[in-house]
Amino acid sequence: MKYFRSRFKSSLEILETYNYPEPFHIHIKNHFSGHKKYGSKDRKAIADICYTYLRTGLLFKNESIATGLLKSSLLLEWEWTSDLKKVAEGQGVNLNLEIDQLNENISLKHFASYTDSEEGLVFYPSEYLMESFSHYNDIQNIRYRPRNWAKDHANQVQGKLGLLGAKEILVTDKLQNTVQVQDLSSQFICNEIQLNEGDVVWDLCCGSAGKTLNLSSKERCDFHMSDVRPGILENAKSRMKLMHYDASYGVNDLQKDLERLNFENKTVEKRTMDVIVADVPCSGSGTWFRTPEHFARFDYSSLDNYATRQKKIVENAIPFLKAGGSFYYITCSIFKEENTEVRDWILAISDLKLVREIEFDGMSHQSDCMYMAEFSS
Repeated sequence: MKYFRSRFKSSLEILETYNYPEPFHIHIKNHFSGHKKYGSKDRKAIADICYTYLRTGLLFKNESIATGLLKSSLLLEWEWTSDLKKVAEGQGVNLNLEIDQLNENISLKHFASYTDSEEGLVFYPSEYLMESFSHYNDIQNIRYRPRNWAKDHANQVQGKLGLLGAKEILVTDKLQNTVQVQDLSSQFICNEIQLNEGDVVWDLCCGSAGKTLNLSSKERCDFHMSDVRPGILENAKSRMKLMHYDASYGVNDLQKDLERLNFENKTVEKRTMDVIVADVPCSGSGTWFRTPEHFARFDYSSLDNYATRQKKIVENAIPFLKAGGSFYYITCSIFKEENTEVRDWILAISDLKLVREIEFDGMSHQSDCMYMAEFSS
């Protein structure tokens, strides 16, 4: 890491002017756009410094940004650390180092020594985690980086985890139209959704169409897609048409009690859907190693609002499921309040029966995490 002094100063400015919950990648991109002096090597090095700090989770939450930035920089690729030490001394920060040279094998115990927590380094308050995801708090995850994944709809060869067309991509890759960006976790969950030809399928929080695009490649069904955001729905429609997939589209607010659903020039009555896919808005905690700005800044008191919204969406969607149909509740969260507690609530307020659960451990596959509960009516 050369020229650390100037890059540290730039990184500090970027982090001190960052306003959560704006996505950090947008903030840093806008900063670079407004400061043309940075070359490509500088931008990459500064981004590495910033993201390395954010990926230390809660470790330096009670430290100043400057202190946390310097201590986390020990994780960067160093040959000689004299520049780092000089900057640290100028900031009055003790790095607790007795060596002049570091390598990528720096002891993780060194970082655990920075925290007073009995658990050592944590990324999430442990009381919120599902037991099956407790290992997400291990100190070794300080080096964890999810990879980027896509599905090649023109490729019927089994890729990662035996998923058709699943492939790792680089952010610099120029993708063909048939290659649609989708995390491996989402591809795996889609593969577990059971469809029969001719099923009436409703993706009720469709977003930009990722799941319906995947499901459309599996079986010929009567797909319905809705979202509360008109702009997002238009994007979904464009992506579907680009892949020559058909669906009906409609803006429907599942926060409201609905007697019928509106899809373009038709309405859909209750007890119509064979399959309902409810990938509901959530904290996204299973993706935070990709968006690490959330670790130290997320407001955990907002989880109750997420869960309340999730339950309302589910409650208003269930009446549209046929007898004998399948309901899939999905989140990209690893929190009990959004997953198992909602699962239990669904069983308590409805006649649905739990068929199975999937807790996809993305960390084992260099991807994000997802949760799914499948119900039958």
